[in-house]
Amino acid sequence: MSTRPKENKDRTRKMIPFIALIIILLGVIIVIQTQEKEKEVEEVVEEEIYIPVREYDIIVDSMEVIHEKVKRNEFLADILLRYDVDYNIIDRIARSPRDLFDVRKIRVGYSYTVIRTLDSVPQLHYFVYEQSPTHYVVFDLKDSLNIYKGEKEVERRLVSTSGTITSSLWNSLVDNESDPNLANELSEIYAWTIDFFGIQKGDYFKVIYEELYVEDEYIGLGKVIAGDFNHMGHEYYACFFDPDTLGDYYDDEGGSMRRTFLKAPLRYRRISSGFSYSRMHPVLKYRRPHLGVDYAAAAGTPVQAVGDGVVTFASWTKEGGTL
Repeated sequence: MSTRPKENKDRTRKMIPFIALIIILLGVIIVIQTQEKEKEVEEVVEEEIYIPVREYDIIVDSMEVIHEKVKRNEFLADILLRYDVDYNIIDRIARSPRDLFDVRKIRVGYSYTVIRTLDSVPQLHYFVYEQSPTHYVVFDLKDSLNIYKGEKEVERRLVSTSGTITSSLWNSLVDNESDPNLANELSEIYAWTIDFFGIQKGDYFKVIYEELYVEDEYIGLGKVIAGDFNHMGHEYYACFFDPDTLGDYYDDEGGSMRRTFLKAPLRYRRISSGFSYSRMHPVLKYRRPHLGVDYAAAAGTPVQAVGDGVVTFASWTKEGGTL
């Protein structure tokens, strides 16, 4: 009787662990190879993604970028000559249309940017002058002179502030670390309902408004969206509504904030002399009626009529100046 079948079975049984081990090793190798291929694909994809660095919408990856400010008694020609710009180019810039750029209006402290090559002898390719935090002029000097205007993207952030008047609205805003210029905006919105010279200690306000940012830098106030001003116990609401692209402010009952009469005829700093039936005259030194209100404001401050009307008299008087 032959024993070969039994020997074959024993041999097969002994080889099963080795076969299993080989299968496991092959599986591990396949997984590793797959991961390596995926990694190679990822690396290839990463290498293919290229995000250029831009300033003023100009690619500056392989350029030298210099940020400076205009110094006192410095002209545009002085700056350009410092970067070896040809006199003929400077003359063409000076002759460029003034509505595009007026070289006379370059201002001390304003920012400019020089973008030039990284060669041993750098060549100026772009000169950018910032006219404001949002607007700039680009001088493209690469081949022939090309001048164009640009505008930075402005981000509007919705914020709110509130406070109680202790001395003035301006100081209350400063105490809240809010832009104090918000006081001017509120005085414009409430010009027909609140005389801001007469606000009282204990009055309080709540405001929702926009702050404007360029490249994460605060540049100023945007639009006031809504306000609630409590003056002498009375709530004055104002909400901006834009039904016809112009927009205006309305109260909580839907009425326009613009009324028949303004509360004050101008943006003033203080009341130098109020209405009184018995005021000590500053020159004559005796008491007499002062049937009016004197507003103290800077020279050149525009004066508005508090309501619609017709001018019936205008002249200059010794005591009152121009009337």
